[in-house]
Amino acid sequence: MNKLNKTLWGMVKIATYCLIVTGIIGFLTVFVVIPQWVKSNEILVPNLVGKHYYQAINSLSKAGLEAEKTILQSSSNEEPIGNVVSQDPVANISINPHHTVKLTVSIGPDLTPVPSVIGKSRDTAYETLKSAGFHLNSVAYVHSTKYLLDTVIAQSPSEGSQRQRDSHVNILVSLGRKPLQIKLPDLKDQPVNEVLPALEAIGLNVEIENIPHPKIKQGRIISHEKLVQSGDLITLEVSGIRGETENSGRWLTHKHTVSEGGNRSLNVKIVVFDDYSERDVIDASFGPGAVIDLEKRRIKVFGAAHVIVFEDGKKLYERRYQ
Repeated sequence: MNKLNKTLWGMVKIATYCLIVTGIIGFLTVFVVIPQWVKSNEILVPNLVGKHYYQAINSLSKAGLEAEKTILQSSSNEEPIGNVVSQDPVANISINPHHTVKLTVSIGPDLTPVPSVIGKSRDTAYETLKSAGFHLNSVAYVHSTKYLLDTVIAQSPSEGSQRQRDSHVNILVSLGRKPLQIKLPDLKDQPVNEVLPALEAIGLNVEIENIPHPKIKQGRIISHEKLVQSGDLITLEVSGIRGETENSGRWLTHKHTVSEGGNRSLNVKIVVFDDYSERDVIDASFGPGAVIDLEKRRIKVFGAAHVIVFEDGKKLYERRYQ
């Protein structure tokens, strides 16, 4: 091999060695040095949940990070307005300095108005609150001269107040009039037609039992209870052929649904005319949509009956019953 060939072969070997060394250095740089350098420059994301937005921005700035466009949403856990409720990435995750952190900030709880249940029955109040997203909590009872039995008198929170869904509502329910002890005079041999209006006027519900009697004239009282309470159902034994005594009375099968169109309670007055008297059988406040069933409220009439219904002093309709 001449001198020129030896020189060329030596240069080839040197170049080969250089390429091998360069390849090793490149491999180490790409797979060892750069990852270590990148890893050593990653930043630990701070915990921002529960902090006010401006405190969170300050914490990110100190860590060398920035916030993305902030998301605003209502909070179901009553997180104060302006506080961070979530972050992405979550706390204690290592990220590169050029990455940003997404913040979700509370605009307060999702509020909704509390519906009115005043004037409704307890069961209707429960359904009304449930359909509006609220829960019935405590129920207290009190006697009332204005509200009928099982009717809601008051509520807390009040109707129309803004509250978070799934919160609780307390109600006060009427037990009706406080029973009064009544000592009845002896009504034996009195005409039942004359006695009934007086008994109902003092708050008694009367049931008549027709019994044949050899001495007492038909339609007159044979016997009755002497010591009663207002609101009691008492039985009058009346002389007559069973099932044929006139004017023995019947339950009034009339229902009225209170007008809807708002949350405000309406004053409902129902007047009844029958063979014995004219009287107000209902005069109280009821919520929209409440159903007033006179038969369930044990309203009794005698002979032909004429019913007139008023709401807030305005006559709605009249109805006759034979």
